[in-house]
Amino acid sequence: MEVSTNTNERIRLYHFISKKWALLDLQRRRLKISRLLDLNDPFEFSSLNMADPDFRKSVRDSIRDIATEAGMICFSENWNSPVQWAHYGDRHRGLCLGFSISRDLAKKVNYVKEREILFGSLTQPMIMKLMTTKYIEWAYEKEYRLFLELKERESDGNYYVDFGPDLQLEEVIVGANCNVGREELRMSLGEGNESVSVWKVRPAFKSFNMTRKLDWAF
Repeated sequence: MEVSTNTNERIRLYHFISKKWALLDLQRRRLKISRLLDLNDPFEFSSLNMADPDFRKSVRDSIRDIATEAGMICFSENWNSPVQWAHYGDRHRGLCLGFSISRDLAKKVNYVKEREILFGSLTQPMIMKLMTTKYIEWAYEKEYRLFLELKERESDGNYYVDFGPDLQLEEVIVGANCNVGREELRMSLGEGNESVSVWKVRPAFKSFNMTRKLDWAF
């Protein structure tokens, strides 16, 4: 599965994660790549009408083939959704990492109400559409996906991608209920990360969003 490496235009995207794994990822300068067949939505890659058994088998075989070579990392457009923090940020006890990513590499997820019927053969563009389309009830995630080649598996059985030109860490946002200490964060970030912005969120007073906690200094 080939992906573009054109990084001229960039976008800021956010990855929610528990405190334990966030600190480890910051120390090791990497993110875990999710396997395509291990995602939490049973309708993943099924935005088309799958009533025909031959077509259903063709789609599933194609996804299984891709899953042997590629995985993905999920991001959101923003950091201020209390639902995102609750679901993916360990009930506001985790962190949210903000990255600068090439717009060419970050594939925006499209949300639909109905599963469409495909007329014609299953093409590569249609497979990518399947991989970036979800049911509209998931729209609150405002998701982008970064598809990555599975290279060397680590001793824990997982695959990772290092921070670097295609995945530039720019923000570390501390959840409202996260008990991480400032020194613990500094040690995890290490030297050479002075340009990374570190701050904490709290529930807003006038809206149903999370907002920056101004009296929390790093």
